[in-house]
Amino acid sequence: MKHALPILLTAVGAGGVAAAGIGSGIGPAASAPLAASLALVLANPALPSARPAAVFGGHALAVLGGAITALLLAPGPVAVAVAAAAGLGAMLLFRVVHPPAVASGCLMVLQPLPTGVFLLGAAAALAVAILLRTRFTAKAAQA
Repeated sequence: MKHALPILLTAVGAGGVAAAGIGSGIGPAASAPLAASLALVLANPALPSARPAAVFGGHALAVLGGAITALLLAPGPVAVAVAAAAGLGAMLLFRVVHPPAVASGCLMVLQPLPTGVFLLGAAAALAVAILLRTRFTAKAAQA
């Protein structure tokens, strides 16, 4: 089955992030946007939204938008909507659109700060992994 490896890696990655979230006391909710990021990157690595800059930049901007929203508005549906719009707007402005990252901004309204640090660390690790994989794949193709 051609899709078995991306499916398996997404499952392992999502489970690992959920375990790390539970172990750190943040909880498993932070694994949702990162699992979506993994699925996008592994299933469609050629998409612009799967680039390392889009993965990390998207999550960083969404977390920032969500954190600012959390400072200004009480948690609830309106705050989640504003956080989602702020995150996507910033991603479009900086040309680092990564749709799964919108959920990171929403989480910041519902479950603030340590979650943001956790999400940014995991997004950075994912971006580095993508970058390394891309470089090694390119070098192997040249050899």
